[in-house]
Amino acid sequence: MRAFRFKHLLWAALLAAAALPLGAQTGDKKTQLEAEKSRLQKEISAANELLSKTRKDRDLTLGELRALEKKLKAREALIRNVQAQVRESESEIARLQNDIAEKDREIDQMMQEYAGMLRQAQQRGSTEQALRFILGAENLSMAIKRMNYLRQYTEFRKEKVEEIRVYQEAQAQRVAAVEVERNRQKVLLGQELQQKQLLAQERAQQAKALSALKKKEGQITSSIGKKRQELAKLERQIAAIIKEELRKQRDAAAGTTGSKSVGDGYSLTPEAAALAKDFAANRGRLPWPVERGVVTQAFGENAVPGATGVTIKNPGIDIGTPAKSTARAVFQGEVASVVGVPGAGKVVLVRHGNYFTVYSNLSEVFVAKGAKVSTKEAIGRVMEDPETGASTLHFELWMNTQNQDPKPWLN
Repeated sequence: MRAFRFKHLLWAALLAAAALPLGAQTGDKKTQLEAEKSRLQKEISAANELLSKTRKDRDLTLGELRALEKKLKAREALIRNVQAQVRESESEIARLQNDIAEKDREIDQMMQEYAGMLRQAQQRGSTEQALRFILGAENLSMAIKRMNYLRQYTEFRKEKVEEIRVYQEAQAQRVAAVEVERNRQKVLLGQELQQKQLLAQERAQQAKALSALKKKEGQITSSIGKKRQELAKLERQIAAIIKEELRKQRDAAAGTTGSKSVGDGYSLTPEAAALAKDFAANRGRLPWPVERGVVTQAFGENAVPGATGVTIKNPGIDIGTPAKSTARAVFQGEVASVVGVPGAGKVVLVRHGNYFTVYSNLSEVFVAKGAKVSTKEAIGRVMEDPETGASTLHFELWMNTQNQDPKPWLN
């Protein structure tokens, strides 16, 4: 009887293993790839929306060319993503097929064992022979044991039939899963081909745009010089405003119980320090300052398309947006300043303790100095270039009097 119980437990364990979904082994990888694919598709969609405003009777602007370059990189990453999904699909099909072969062998073994059990049952013959087997016992205790043996043996045969049936059903599901995965793979291969065709078209568009800009290299170099001057003027104004704001906060914190030093000789009131702590704790999770957009110029030195060896240093990031886009606060705070700067439109500076966020190139502003703003609250409308129709938000992030790369702070 112990042997029967052991075998029963063994088959139950095998049955549980057979019921485990094989897809769970690769589900995390699939989910990760699909999430990345969705992000890249959104990035491409945002770039397309930005570039769709381009008039056919003019060349791409520098911002639009950067958006196109961004889209090309996203497209290349998307192709790599799809290729990775195809490889993952191939691996899963191979795993399924190996599992099917292994379970086929297990089913064959189960069938052979069941056939052996049937042969043993046939050797025992009729009910009359079973009775003789029981009655031939030396005593009553042995007779009861023989009865239990025959009963358990019959039950075990029934369980074996059921186990074989469940295994065969699970096997049929595995075979169907292979077919589903093959169909998914065909779709992915089709997507890869489509993305490669689009990439070729976009590279041709980029080459044409660069060629057109190359003819205007002198003009571009001159405009970049003007842009540098505008950025320098903006930075001087922002730095002056921030220093004054920090001074005011230091004066307010002087002699206040619970005030906190934040470096550079500045300190905050307990309330301002708590806000700054919350802001810092949300690094990497701040919402974007526009609902939809593409970073057309990163923080730091950026090469200028169409002008060999020419770079421009960006104190923040530039985000190309669809027309009539709204700029929004990335975190709760207080409007420290609203100013107008030639070449940068209207500028809003929001204070978050000793952190400051700057939103420039606005055509109109919805908030006033001293106003409290909440996360994602609209603070102004992004200005459009009257000649090109391009719409770009310039966004900066400062800690004390040092500007930071905003990208790692954003979600």
